[in-house]
Amino acid sequence: MGGALYARWVPPQRAAPRAQAVKPDPSHETHPSTGDGEQAFKNDSPNQRTDSAQKKRKRASKTAEQPVEGDVSVPKKHQAVLSKFERSSKRAETVRAAAQQEESEDETSERTAEVLQDLVPIPQPAPVSEAPFEPTFSALPSWLANPVTVSSSKTVPLSTLSLHPAFLKKLNKQGFEEALAVQSALWPMLRPGFEEHLGDICVSARTGSGKTLAYLLPIIEALREQTVTTLSALIVVPTRQLVDQALKVAEELCAGTKLKVGTALGNVPFAVEQKHLVKVRPVYNPEKAKELRDRASQQLSSAIAGSNGFLGDFLAVPNDHIPEYESGVDILICTPGRLVEHIESTTGFLLRYVRWLVIDEADQLLTQNFQGWATVLMNALHNETPEDFMNAQESFRKRIQASVYSMALPSERHVTKVVLSATMKKDLTKLGILRLKRPKLVVIEDETDGEQMVADGDSFELPSTLSEYGVPVGDGSNKPLYLLFTLLRHIFAGEHADASTAGALAGSTADESGAKTTSRPTGVANLESSQNRVLVFVKSNENASRLSHLLSVLEPPLQPFIGTMTPSASAKETQKLLRSFGSGKTKLLIASDAASRGLDIPGISHVINYDIPTSTVSYVHRVGRTARAGKDGHALTFVTKSEAGWFWNQIAKGTSMKRGGNKVTRVEMKERDVTWDRKRTYQEALKELQGAVEA
Repeated sequence: MGGALYARWVPPQRAAPRAQAVKPDPSHETHPSTGDGEQAFKNDSPNQRTDSAQKKRKRASKTAEQPVEGDVSVPKKHQAVLSKFERSSKRAETVRAAAQQEESEDETSERTAEVLQDLVPIPQPAPVSEAPFEPTFSALPSWLANPVTVSSSKTVPLSTLSLHPAFLKKLNKQGFEEALAVQSALWPMLRPGFEEHLGDICVSARTGSGKTLAYLLPIIEALREQTVTTLSALIVVPTRQLVDQALKVAEELCAGTKLKVGTALGNVPFAVEQKHLVKVRPVYNPEKAKELRDRASQQLSSAIAGSNGFLGDFLAVPNDHIPEYESGVDILICTPGRLVEHIESTTGFLLRYVRWLVIDEADQLLTQNFQGWATVLMNALHNETPEDFMNAQESFRKRIQASVYSMALPSERHVTKVVLSATMKKDLTKLGILRLKRPKLVVIEDETDGEQMVADGDSFELPSTLSEYGVPVGDGSNKPLYLLFTLLRHIFAGEHADASTAGALAGSTADESGAKTTSRPTGVANLESSQNRVLVFVKSNENASRLSHLLSVLEPPLQPFIGTMTPSASAKETQKLLRSFGSGKTKLLIASDAASRGLDIPGISHVINYDIPTSTVSYVHRVGRTARAGKDGHALTFVTKSEAGWFWNQIAKGTSMKRGGNKVTRVEMKERDVTWDRKRTYQEALKELQGAVEA
C-alpha cells in the first residue's frame, strides 16, 4: 500500500527506552476517503513531495528501529493488553526460575541423604535409666506400718521387772524365772510407770509364746487392792477351751486377793449364769419408787411389758425401794455369743466400770463376727448408760451436760483394749470396729526373719524349735494305716522313738535326698511310760469319732490311751479329758479345729494333721499346739496326691510363713510296709464302721 506507515512491534526484551510521541502534522492529515496521504501527493509540488517523502522515510525508519509503547501507530486499546502481557510474562519467568532452582537443590539433597545400610539393626539411642520408685507415703497408718518389733528369743529376769512381791513369789513357785519376749514387752506397757502406753495395744505373737500370762498379770496386779466387786476387766476368747485355760491362769494369780473371776460360755443354764454375774439388792428411794410404780402400772395395764426386766425386779422389792444392781465378778472371761446374750437380756449387766478389754485370737473373732458381737460390745462400752441404771455421778453429769459446770467433772474413764493374735491381720475395716484409741502394734518375731515382709500384710510366724514334716499318703484310702504305722513305729516305740523323731523320723523316713528304710511296726512297747503325747487334727467331729473307732479295732492295746474331743461332750467331760491328756494318762487326743485355737497343754510332743488344714492360718494354729515356750516339737501332715500342690507351694515354700531358717522335710513311707500285715484287719474294721454308722 503506497505511502502507508506500518509500525513493527519489537519484543519487550529488545525494546528501546520509551520515546515521546510525535504529534502528527495537520497538513498531512489523510482524507478519510483516500489512502494514507494519497490526496496530499496529488496537490503538492514535486519538490515538496520529494522532501515530504524523505521525511516520511526517516520517521518510518526511526519508528521501526525504536518503537515505543505510547506510539500513535499502536491503538490505545492494545497498549493495556500489551503491558499486562509483559508483566505476566515477567512473573512467569521468575516463577519458572525459582522452581528450577528448588528442584536442583532437592536433587542435590537427595543424593547427599541416600546412605546405604547393611542388614544390621538400625542404631538406637541409649535407654534412659529410670530412678527407683521410693514412695513417700504408706497405705497403712503409721502405727501399723512401723510396729514395735521384739525378738522372740529375748528374755528378761523377773526380778528386773518390778513385779509385786506376791506375784513374783507365785511365778517363781510355778517355775518361772524369766519373762518371755511377749511378756517382757507387754508388762511395762500395761503397768503404771515411765514406759506405760496411754492407749490401746495390738499384739502379734505366735502360739505358745505366753500371751495369756502377759495380759492377765498386769490386770490382776492393778486390781489386787479392789475391795468392792465391780466388773473391771472383760476377756473375750473364741472357744470354751480357751475360756477354761484363761480361767485356770487367772484363778492362780488371784489366789490371796479378793478378786472374783467368772465365766460366761454356756456350760450352765442362762438363768443360773445371770444370777452369778449380777446381784440385785433393794435401795430406799421413795420418790423414784413412786415414779417407777406409775410406769409399771401403765405398762402392766396395757400388756406391753411382762414381769421380767427392770420393772419386774422393782415389783419384787419392798415398798418405797428400788432395785440396784451390782456385779458378781471383777473379771469376766467369756465367748462372744454368750456375751451378746448377757448384754441384751441380762438386766443390770452393765459395762460402765470396765477398764480393761482383752480380745484374744482376734483374727478369728473379727473374721467370723459372731452375732455382730463387736458392734454390740462397743455400743455397750461407749454409749450412755440407760437412765434407770445411772448412778449419782452419771445422773448429775447428764443434768449439767450443756452447762459450763460440766467442765468441772472428772473426765470419763478410758478403756484399755488389748488385741492379740498369732496371725494378726492389718485390716483397717475389721480393726476399725473396735474403735481403738492411740493404738500401738507390737510384733514378736525371730531375728532371722526380721527383714522378711509379707506381701498382704499378714504375719505368720512359727517357733524355731518346731520340726515340720510332710508325709505323702497316695490317694488317702489307707490313711488310717499310715497313722497307725507312725504311732507304733516311731512315736510310741520306746526309747528308739525319741532318737528317730529327732532325726526326721528315721527308720521309715526319707529326707529330701530320697533315702528310705524298710523297718516294720513292732507293736506298742512301754506305752504307759512314754513321755510323748500326740494331738491328731481332723476336719470334722464325725471324722474324729470314726478315726477313734478304727484305731481301737486295728490296735486294741491303744484303746485305753485314746481320747476324742466332740462338741456333744459336757464341759465337765471335756475338762476331765484335757486334764487326763495334760497329765499323760491319755496319750492320743483326736480333735477338730476347735482345739487348735489357744489350747495350752504342756508337753504335747507331736501334732499330726490327719486331714490337711483348710488354710494357712488354720495350719499355723494347729502346729502351734506343740513347741511351746521354747520346747521342742514335731508336726506331721498327711498329704494326698490332690493336696500335694497346695501344701508344698503354699505351706512348705510359701513366703507368708516364717520358720527361723527351718524347712519342711519330705517323709516317704513305703505302702507295702504300712499295709503288709493289716489289709484283712483293715477291711474288716471298715465294714464294722459302716455297720455302726448305718445303725
